[in-house]
Amino acid sequence: MSTPLRGIPAQRRQTYAFLRDARNTCHVHLLADVDVTALRRDREAATERTSYVSYVVKAAADAIAANGDARTVLRDGLRPRLATVEDVHAKVLFDKTVDGQRCVLSGSVESAQGLGVTDIQRVIDDHKKDDATPDGPFAQVRRLQRLPLPLVRLLYKAVLRDPRRRARLQGTFSVTSVGHEPVRAILPMIGGTWGFGIGTITDTPVVRDGEVVVRPVLTLSLTFDHRVVDGALAAELLGEVKHGLENWK
Repeated sequence: MSTPLRGIPAQRRQTYAFLRDARNTCHVHLLADVDVTALRRDREAATERTSYVSYVVKAAADAIAANGDARTVLRDGLRPRLATVEDVHAKVLFDKTVDGQRCVLSGSVESAQGLGVTDIQRVIDDHKKDDATPDGPFAQVRRLQRLPLPLVRLLYKAVLRDPRRRARLQGTFSVTSVGHEPVRAILPMIGGTWGFGIGTITDTPVVRDGEVVVRPVLTLSLTFDHRVVDGALAAELLGEVKHGLENWK
């Protein structure tokens, strides 16, 4: 008996189109362990709950905003072109269930470099609370899901051909987290220049001032497009984000 075939669920059509595009990216991955003691202290002192994702969005946005080379976006094709964007937009991935189908939806934190971590958290909370309603923050994605898959792919390619539009809609960088599960790291697929992945926090023995102590540590990954930037810049960027998180004030 043959196995019955079915089409890509409508709720995952935008993911399928994204991954077709992301396959063209030359992914390289870096990993760094981040001591989140300072973040835990800040979370305990805050009047509003703040997720670790929001801290990573803020630290990454500030580091990218400070470096023009890090704000480079590629327009691929027969004549590849590079553009330097001014604003730093963050693409954050959310696990959602839409009409009974589990899927990933992306939300944008626009001009994240100009926001405080509390403001970033409020944007993220708006996306978390939304059930993919027609007029909510995922309205654009929901409209896309109603189209036939071939048309979704064509629209995706056409709309994101302009590198500045790509940076605005897909993010200058992306952030995805698996920290809610006992998973050490995630190496994300990206359609832009940068993508950060957040793993779970574990109590880990580390050396501080010549002594072994236990600290809460998460693994932060950075995926970058090697067509656009080289490993030295990527390592510097990841180092800056790690330093910003570990010395949070």
